[in-house]
Amino acid sequence: MEDLSVRQKFILKNLIEKGPFEIADLANLMDVSERTVLREVALINERLRDFNVKIVEQGRKIFIEGEEEALKRVYSSLGAIPLQWLLTPDQRQVLMTLQLLLSDEPIKAGYFSYQFNVVEGTISLYLDKIEEWLRMRKLTLIRRRGYGIKVEGSEVDRRNAIIELFYNYTPMEDLLQFIYDEEKGKYFKAFFDSVFGKDLVEKVKSLCEKIKEAVYEELPDLNYFGMFVHILLSIYRSKEGKAIELDREFINDILQSEEFNFMKKVEKILEEEDFYLPESEIAYLAIHLSPKKYVYKQHRFEELGITLEELSKEVVEEVSRIFNVNIRCDEQLLLGLAQHLEPAFYRLRMGLVTSNPLIEEIKSYYKDLFSAVERACKIVFSKYNIIVPEEEIGYITMHIGAAIERQKEMAKKLKVLVICPNGIGTARILSAKLKNKFKEIDQLNIGTIWEFKRKHQEYDLIVSTIRLEEADSKVIIVSPFLTEEDEEKIRDYIQNLVEKVEQKGGQFEAKVKVEENFEVADEILRNFKIEEVEADSTERLIELIGQDLSKSMLAEDAEEIKELLLKREAMGNVVIPGTRIALLHTRSDKMVLPFLGVYKVKSPLKLQSVGFAYEEVDTFLIMLARKTEKSDILEMLGKVSISLIEDKNFSEILRLGDVKDVRNALVKILNEA
Repeated sequence: MEDLSVRQKFILKNLIEKGPFEIADLANLMDVSERTVLREVALINERLRDFNVKIVEQGRKIFIEGEEEALKRVYSSLGAIPLQWLLTPDQRQVLMTLQLLLSDEPIKAGYFSYQFNVVEGTISLYLDKIEEWLRMRKLTLIRRRGYGIKVEGSEVDRRNAIIELFYNYTPMEDLLQFIYDEEKGKYFKAFFDSVFGKDLVEKVKSLCEKIKEAVYEELPDLNYFGMFVHILLSIYRSKEGKAIELDREFINDILQSEEFNFMKKVEKILEEEDFYLPESEIAYLAIHLSPKKYVYKQHRFEELGITLEELSKEVVEEVSRIFNVNIRCDEQLLLGLAQHLEPAFYRLRMGLVTSNPLIEEIKSYYKDLFSAVERACKIVFSKYNIIVPEEEIGYITMHIGAAIERQKEMAKKLKVLVICPNGIGTARILSAKLKNKFKEIDQLNIGTIWEFKRKHQEYDLIVSTIRLEEADSKVIIVSPFLTEEDEEKIRDYIQNLVEKVEQKGGQFEAKVKVEENFEVADEILRNFKIEEVEADSTERLIELIGQDLSKSMLAEDAEEIKELLLKREAMGNVVIPGTRIALLHTRSDKMVLPFLGVYKVKSPLKLQSVGFAYEEVDTFLIMLARKTEKSDILEMLGKVSISLIEDKNFSEILRLGDVKDVRNALVKILNEA
């Protein structure tokens, strides 16, 4: 079963190990659509025929049927699954960022390319996003050819960034499932184990349980996870020789104060497990593990008397009122802001000057919002006798600005009114066509002329089959049958509307297109396969290839692919002289995705080579693309065919290597500039 994709192996393993699965649950586990799950199941069943085993769909569940011995044979043939290959683009970026933050040595881009089984172009796009994200957190990403990639910045800023990664980019319920050892948390277990080491992760989990019982009367789930991460980082970074550095006087004030007396119990539990941390780390942990929040003034700690979550809500409430926006219910904002205020208070307690290299950019870009946040902070924090410097206000502004941008994204979903006096049946048909043709439509109502006159301001677009008095630019007159001309008018209107909303979004279009191209390249690598077939002629081989692509749902019409490949073979010049390899390629819109694969015949076939000579061929490299394929993708495929001609080593790998060898060679070729 080596030819199954990682995703397919994952589905099989779960069904054999755990029994029936809700399709929705399986889709959520892999972060894919239910349709993708069903597509993968269809492909798996093709492979399971030889084992007399089948995956069955019943209602909204799927389960596996077969004799116990057969299931054991299937299971043992699956092998290990590299979980990194199952990660979504966002998850890859989180893991990359975490690895870079924890590494004190440069990491090569090629390392990430092979780790995630994607091309370096994809990695480069990820790094662009990571670089900007780090810059906003006072960290610098160094990227140099021949040197590698490395993060530079203070240890405190590194740890703050790591904490923010966990809180902002991962659903809290998933993190808690991992902490409490629930089965659904196994992805995060693999994630933490791969970065910090399984033994350390399990020991810190055990430590947290003991500390919770010994120190806290009550500890909310969010704080429990925070304790786990802070202790894990303190131990891990101290072992790496990267302990936090704090002012000696501040350390003494913490360790000698009654407010942080609970740390003696924590330190004792740590030492019982042979974890001896420097005093600076103990002081750092004291700040973050304290159930109460304090302000540090003149060597004394004054209790704040409010939680950071409550403080965040107060700030957001004031900004909403002053700036006339409604972001009060944005949970992501409230959580992110609370997590930012933790290190902010740490800096204020120590009397440290806050550095914000982006402050002038923030004040310029968010001019009015910055003023609103500044006013809100004065109103809220003055009650607790805290003066917030403009550098901190800048960071808070960025959090709130991001929430407002999210709200703008939601505004791109259009509300449409359909007016069609021809009858409710016609109106419903027209509405269904509109919903099907235009994905931007979020809400669609069928109404009357009276409703148009009363409520037309509530809608982004009005589509009518009759002319309306008092019609403005948002009214488009269409045929009840929605002609192509009608579609074009609506498409132009929506495009103009979205452009007005986005304003600044155009500069990112090119990046998005490039990212989409790299995603296609990654899909080519994932779908790559090596098949051994019995064929006594080129025609029979091509017929089998067409059938295989159709079964794999990579081609919609096996017959058309067969005819096109036969035409290409008949034109000649497909044999690579002296290699026993032939290259067959064509383009068809019947291809669902571009495809790269190797088909080996058990008995060599004789094909015409250069001139009138014939050569024996046992390996066929198949390269297929859509007629509408982007030039970037065609260029990538071109790199492969060039390597086939110029690189003898690649030719040998194609003939003699296994799937892993060839895929690694392809990654290397596609990564080359």
